Amino acid sequence: MIELLKNGFIYKYDNGYLKVITWGHNTIRVFNSPKQTVKLNNRIGIEDLKKSDEEKKVEVYEKNSKCIIINGHLKVEYANGKLTFYNRGKNFLEEYSRKQTSVRRIEGVDDHIPIINAPSYSENISPREFILKNNNEYSSQVSFEANLEEKIYGMGGYQEKQLNKNGRIYELMQRNSQTTIPFYLSNYNYGFIWNNPSIGKAIFGLNRKLWIANQSDYIDYIVTIGDSPKEILKNYTDIVGHTPKIDPKLLNLWQSKLRYRTTTEVEEVAKKYFLKQIPLSVIVIDYYHWVYDGDFNFDMDYWKEIDKVAARLNKKDIQFMVSVWPTVHKNSNNYKYFKDNQLLIKSYFDKENLVFNGLSVLDYTNRKTRKYISHLLYENYMKKNIYMFWADQAEPEMDNYVHRNYEICYGNFEKYANKYPYYYLKTFYELYKKSDLSFPILIRSAWFGSQKLGALAWSGDIDSSFDSLKRQIQIAISMGISGIPWCTSDIGGFHSGDSTTDKFKELLVRWFQYAVFSPILRMHGDRQPHKERLSNFGGGLKTSGSDNEIWSFGEKVEKILTKYTFLRKQLNEYIVDAYEETRLTGVPIIRSLFIDFPEDKEAWEETYQYMFGSDLLIAPITEYKLKEKIVYLPKGNKWVNLFTKEVFGGGKKIKINVNIENIPVFYKEGSKYSKIFETINE
Repeated sequence: MIELLKNGFIYKYDNGYLKVITWGHNTIRVFNSPKQTVKLNNRIGIEDLKKSDEEKKVEVYEKNSKCIIINGHLKVEYANGKLTFYNRGKNFLEEYSRKQTSVRRIEGVDDHIPIINAPSYSENISPREFILKNNNEYSSQVSFEANLEEKIYGMGGYQEKQLNKNGRIYELMQRNSQTTIPFYLSNYNYGFIWNNPSIGKAIFGLNRKLWIANQSDYIDYIVTIGDSPKEILKNYTDIVGHTPKIDPKLLNLWQSKLRYRTTTEVEEVAKKYFLKQIPLSVIVIDYYHWVYDGDFNFDMDYWKEIDKVAARLNKKDIQFMVSVWPTVHKNSNNYKYFKDNQLLIKSYFDKENLVFNGLSVLDYTNRKTRKYISHLLYENYMKKNIYMFWADQAEPEMDNYVHRNYEICYGNFEKYANKYPYYYLKTFYELYKKSDLSFPILIRSAWFGSQKLGALAWSGDIDSSFDSLKRQIQIAISMGISGIPWCTSDIGGFHSGDSTTDKFKELLVRWFQYAVFSPILRMHGDRQPHKERLSNFGGGLKTSGSDNEIWSFGEKVEKILTKYTFLRKQLNEYIVDAYEETRLTGVPIIRSLFIDFPEDKEAWEETYQYMFGSDLLIAPITEYKLKEKIVYLPKGNKWVNLFTKEVFGGGKKIKINVNIENIPVFYKEGSKYSKIFETINE
C-alpha cells in the first residue's frame, strides 16, 4: 500500500517499507528496510545529516500505476518495484530490476490480464535486496542500470591512477592509505550518496552498478542534481557539512619526519629554519614520543622543557603538532582505566582484545572514550603549549581487517566501521570547541562530514616513486570531489625511498613543486638510512629516519625547495581565498578541470592536470628526467605561463620544455590576482 506524503511517499509491504522523500531542492532521499521498526535516521551514516536548499515546489501524485515525485527539475517515478530518476525529463539513473510484470503464470488465474507497457523478466531480481544472515542480521544491496558512457568521480581516496571510477570495483573499507567516502559526481549532472558506514563494496560494472553493505538492515541513498558540477557540489556540501575557516599563518611549510626524538632536535630544526628565514608554520612530533601506547603524554626523559620551547615558537607563529594513536599497550598507565570502563574495541576471539601489532585499540565511537581522551590531551599537551594534533592510525589499522570479529559500543564493528575516523576526529574537535580554538586536524582517513570538524586528510604510508606521485594527485582530486578539500600527502613518499640517490632527489623536488600548489605543504617520510635508537625503552626505543629538512638533500635541491617555499608565501592571499571559496561553496581547492570548464569535453579527460583555486592551472611533472610536457589549456580563456609570462590561447594542447627548476603553471589572463602572479618569475 502506498501512502502519499507532502514531500514523497511510503510503500509498506510485509514487515518492511520503502520511503522516498525530497531532501532539499533538486534532491531525493531513498530509505528502505525489511523492518518497519527501523526508522529513517540522520545520524547513523552521515552525522547530523542536513538538507540542501529548501524545496521550492514539490508535486506528489499517482498516475498510470506510477507514483511520481517532482522536486524542481528532478523527477522520480516508482513503478513495478523500481525507482527511475529524471532531470528535465531525461532519464539519468534507474534502479536495476529483472522482475516479471503482471502475467497469467504469476497471477495464477486464467482470465485475461492487460499487458503493461514495461519490460518483463523472469530472473526475479529486485533492485533492493536484504539477505538474512545466521546472526539475525541483514546484508543489504541496491542495483542500478549500468551506463558505459558515464564518467564517475569521487569515492574518497584509493591508490590508483584512474580518476574516472566507472567500470571498476571499490572495497568500502578504511585502510592505511585507502579512504572510503561513498559519494560520486557524474558527468550526467547528478551526485550520489551511499549513506551507510558498513563495510561493503561499490561495483560500477559494465552490466550494472551494485552497492553492498555487509551488515545493515536498511538502504539509504541520496540523489541530487544540478546544472553544473559546482552546483552539485554545493548541494552535497550543504548536506554533509562545510569546512571551517583556515588560519593564514598555517599555510607555510609544515616540517615533519619519522621521527624527531628530543626537544633539542626540534629546537635545532626550528632555529635553522629561522636563521635561513624560510617561512615555517608547523613542526611535527611523530609517534613514540611517549613511553607506552595509550599514555597520551611525552616521555619526559627525552622531552624536557618542551613546553618552554613551544611557547617561544608560538610567539614566532610556529606551532608544534603531536602524533596521537588510538592504540593502547597493557603497560600504559591508562590501560586499566580503559579496560575497566569498556573504552576499548572488543574482540570476540581474543580476551586481550588485541587488534593491531599486539596492542588494543580505543573505541572512539564511545562518547566516554572521547571525553576521557580529550581530558588527557588537554592536561598533557595543551597545558604544554601544544595545540595541534595528528590523528594517526585513524582507520583504525588492523592486523587483519575482519571487522565482524570485533565489537564497539554500538554493536558489531562491521556495521559502523567506516565512520570510525569521524568519531576519532570528534575527540579533537570537541576539545577545540570547549577551548575556543580552531586548528586543522591531520588524519589518516575520513568520512562524510569530517571536513566540518577540520579534517586535513593525508593519503597514508605511501611508497616513494613517481608512480606513487601520480596516485596521490588523483587522490587529492578525488578527495576534494568527495567533500574533503583539505588534503595532503607525504612529500617524496613515506617509505622505500633512498634519500642519497639522484632519482629520489628529483622525485622529492617534483613532489614538493606539486605540493606548493596543494592545500598544505608538508614534508614527511621515513628516510633511509636509519639512525641508531637512543635507548631500549620508551621514547628512545624506536629508530629515526635520516634527516628530512629541505637542506638535507644537497645545495641544488635546497635552492629549488627554498624558492618554492617563498613562492608559496607569495601566493598566501590567493590560497586563503581558495580556502574561503571552498568553505562557502564546497568547490575543492584542488579540482579537476571539468569543475571549472564543464562544457569543455577535453577537460573531463584530464587526470593529472588540475585547477588550484579558481585561476591557477597546474600540470605536475610525474616522470623521471622528463624534458617535454604536453599541457591542455581549457577553452574560454587565454593562459599565461606563471614563470615565463608567455601567453597561450585556450582549447588546445601545447608542448613545453621543462627543467628541474619549475613545473608548468598557468594563470587566467585578466585574473583579479594578476598583480600577485606578475611578481613571480623564473
